[in-house]
Amino acid sequence: MFIMQNCSMNWNDLKYFIALYRYGSLSQAGSSLKVNSTTVARRIRQLEQDLGSTLFIRQHNRFLPTDEADAILALAETFEEQAANIAQRLDSRNQSLQGVIRITSVSTFINGYLLLRLSEFKALYPGIQVELIADSQQLSLTRREADLAIRMGRPQSGNLVISKLTDLNYAVFGKKGDVVQSDLESYPWVTLEESYSQLPEAVWQQSHYGSADVALSVNVGLGSVEAVTQGIGLAYLPCFLGRKYQLEQLSSSSPTRQLWLLQHPELRELQRLRVFTDWLRECLSEDYGLFL
Repeated sequence: MFIMQNCSMNWNDLKYFIALYRYGSLSQAGSSLKVNSTTVARRIRQLEQDLGSTLFIRQHNRFLPTDEADAILALAETFEEQAANIAQRLDSRNQSLQGVIRITSVSTFINGYLLLRLSEFKALYPGIQVELIADSQQLSLTRREADLAIRMGRPQSGNLVISKLTDLNYAVFGKKGDVVQSDLESYPWVTLEESYSQLPEAVWQQSHYGSADVALSVNVGLGSVEAVTQGIGLAYLPCFLGRKYQLEQLSSSSPTRQLWLLQHPELRELQRLRVFTDWLRECLSEDYGLFL
């Protein structure tokens, strides 16, 4: 029997349901939606939780729909058709959106996540030119040095519209395939150099493994990733970065930082900026588990 109690369902999850129903395979469903199979599995689990029903039974790497899935398929396909009609009506409007948006963030986020998904935004809004500025310095939004800023720390002052995008969990990572004993302090470490010692990840490393030998100090997160990849030492890294570069996670993850969006109040309603921030939030929602 289909049960739906106090449902706060994410309607976007229906597209994952329809794809898995049609293909019966996580990988094929993911390919049809241009996402990985892990994303499909995560969204299906969330949809089942929201609806309070089991929608698929796994048998020999195939996903077979349950009676509950059969019961909602027609409704889901109706929603799919209506969403397609809405998208078609808006398509001409999207095509007409023109202009440049300048986005600044640290290279860790730009190279480790944003560039992996930016082609999707360009396909939706080909008239919008994106300029990415990978810079740890706080470029001025009031002087229009950038239109949007994505930061890994909440600014304490400034006349800006500030909103949280997602939590950032960190964990200890080592080279892929490394077999490491439980005493992580006995291994060499890759740390941030002294001028970054006040950052939360540096404080965590010092408080937990402050006596470990330092094999290398760097000034950027991507430098730490490459050093770990080459087997120079262990490092405390954002989970999304360690997973992107397929490093070996050696500890449980813990919330260490947060990702924040900064906007100038007078530019908040600019249409090309709104469609970008809406798109980014949807991406981060889909990939929520990647950051934890």
